Amino acid sequence: LVEGDLAYLRVESVESVPYEGYLYDFQVGGEPVFAADWLYAHNSMDAPLVMSSRIDPAEIDDEAHNVDVTTEYPLAFYEATREQLSPDELDVEMELIEDNLGTPGEYEGFAHSHDTSDIAAGPDLSAYKTLGDMQEKMDAQLALSRRLRAVDETDVAERIIEYHFLPDLLGNLKAFASQEFRCRGCGTSYRRAPLTGTCPNCGDEVSLTVYEGAVTKYMDTAIRVAEEFGAQEYTKQRLEILEQRIERLFEDDTNKQSGIADFM
Repeated sequence: LVEGDLAYLRVESVESVPYEGYLYDFQVGGEPVFAADWLYAHNSMDAPLVMSSRIDPAEIDDEAHNVDVTTEYPLAFYEATREQLSPDELDVEMELIEDNLGTPGEYEGFAHSHDTSDIAAGPDLSAYKTLGDMQEKMDAQLALSRRLRAVDETDVAERIIEYHFLPDLLGNLKAFASQEFRCRGCGTSYRRAPLTGTCPNCGDEVSLTVYEGAVTKYMDTAIRVAEEFGAQEYTKQRLEILEQRIERLFEDDTNKQSGIADFM
């Protein structure tokens, strides 16, 4: 690719076709790239999706531009930390990578405040990999917040609920309500499920693409965290209202007995 011997081909269309039998995923040792007739392919999840012969610092993630490259922090920085100012309120001159974009300094001369003998001297395996599911990771984070005096554990719990659980629950609820339906046989997608429950093309069963478990997976955990860590009443009420919405959505009306009082 770098020397121009190969080129990317844009996918012009994707088509689903009926198929019965095994599906093979080839893996090769050594270099994960191999040729299939005239087409170059690669092992699943092993090769990068984008290869570049030159890294342009201006094109990478903006978060990397906010890294400071200074040998020491000014006194005003430490004074601002005592006032618990947010980064937007910090009026302290500190050299950042973004200050050097478009200059030779974007590639070289990065200063640092603490020396290290090896830039890769960090942990070989992070807790994010060793811990199990997302709930176990969250419990570990909250347990750590309880040990650190500088951390408000209730604030941590509030942020987890507000920025993780609620967006996930609301997003999955919306995805469930606006989902497509797919035939298990031929793979045809439908905006609305056929009334017969079967595919008009092949007669196979038409199923959901988003299930109840995907919508409710964090509901109980979010409520538990809110109660255990003393979240604000507003947060608890948001979760309570959302739980009621989800319960009404998945309520089994076929087994529900109603009296005349329910309609008065």
